[in-house]
Amino acid sequence: MVQKWKSRCALGMIGALLLGSCLTVSAEEVSPAGYHVYDVQEDEASDTWYGIARGDYLQAAVSKIKQGKTGYAIGSGTTFAHRDCEELYVRIYLDQSDNGKDGWGTIDYWTGREYNESFVTVNSDYYKVTRDKYYSVKGVHSVFQGDIVETTTTCTDALYFD
Repeated sequence: MVQKWKSRCALGMIGALLLGSCLTVSAEEVSPAGYHVYDVQEDEASDTWYGIARGDYLQAAVSKIKQGKTGYAIGSGTTFAHRDCEELYVRIYLDQSDNGKDGWGTIDYWTGREYNESFVTVNSDYYKVTRDKYYSVKGVHSVFQGDIVETTTTCTDALYFD
């Protein structure tokens, strides 16, 4: 009796695994080839990603963090497409660390979406931060066109807020 139960469970699990492997995904997610350019100034840092594949949809992506007035940060992100696309998406994350090397944690995020456009941008405005800490902005950038989803990420260097 126990042997039959184990056999049936094993066959059921095999069937479930086979069924799961037969399901198709409707969208093809692609991370296009590209390169990053990092820039750090006294009061701002940015990461710009440039796509190098021709004919793809995702052209470029930017994330940036700036020191605003004392005790405030401004984060921004932009996603660019080669042409108008069904949907463009950008989400930026404001991250904080005590030493700028490890222990990073996200403290807030902002999302932008546009439809039938060639770019989308999002901005945090002035965001109150704790002084004597390091901050950076990470960005997730996507372009949706038909069954194609092209995605890349950006991340600025750490910026100290005294």
